Amino acid sequence: TPFTKCDVYTQHSTATGCASGTQPRLSTCSKNEFHVLGGAITRLAWTSDNQRLIIVGEGREKFGVAILADSGASVGEIIGHSKAINSVDFKPQRPFRAVTASEDFVVCFYEGPPFKFKKQNDDEHTNFVNVVRYAPSGELFASAGSTGRILLHEGKTSEYGRDWRPGARAQFIRWPSARPNSDRLLSVSGDKTARLWNVQDKRMVVRQHNKRHASQLPVVQRLRHHRIAGRQFEFSRPGQSRKPTEVIGGHSKPITALDRTRADGRTLVTGSTDASLALAVDASGTVYSVAMDDTL
Repeated sequence: TPFTKCDVYTQHSTATGCASGTQPRLSTCSKNEFHVLGGAITRLAWTSDNQRLIIVGEGREKFGVAILADSGASVGEIIGHSKAINSVDFKPQRPFRAVTASEDFVVCFYEGPPFKFKKQNDDEHTNFVNVVRYAPSGELFASAGSTGRILLHEGKTSEYGRDWRPGARAQFIRWPSARPNSDRLLSVSGDKTARLWNVQDKRMVVRQHNKRHASQLPVVQRLRHHRIAGRQFEFSRPGQSRKPTEVIGGHSKPITALDRTRADGRTLVTGSTDASLALAVDASGTVYSVAMDDTL
């Protein structure tokens, strides 16, 4: 049965999650395989030491689990949601914290390890929460959803800080890794627009609208964002131009994945629906891919 939903992460470890048949599973490059949710796995996240991960999705009795990567043993409890979890992320630094976002309009906050439910932010979003992401500094995390709001929270306590309204359903948010003070945030919305924000004053630095394609999937590295749109790859330098500085074609199918080499960031790898659903490149330059043939 082919992969229908998956997520790949690689640094020193790699894991894939899928929703095949009645036994969704998590597989790692150490040949371990764990049946974890009993329903579709939609996202997974690793701690920065590559020892623990949280897997979330559409489970029958639970919507998330926290496990040790080498054994699959439980390392906490992911509770607080009543519907499928759409997104999960970890605070990059110790002490670790984790956040989840769900179709029940709720963001949950956990402390650990072992990871324990600490707080539920249930009065901030009024529709599906699509994504949560921690800033590289760990000082903040952002949540975004179908109401067109982006909310910022204090990274250690999850206290609500501020919000702004791009005006369209936010499908994706990303903190540029080259900004260690986490003063920039990229959002992509259902109106086919990518926006780069100044976090301190909520000012929009760059707005780029793509009329030609139905959707956009952005990847941000070194304060440059490479926007995958249909079968073309667009490259731009935020702050210098509101238009792409270069557009590269080549794929015959819609592009679904992109990553770059870790050593110098100069080599980019892209994948499309006829080859890869997800890609990751590790520190040695090894490329990992997940495709429709149920293979990592």
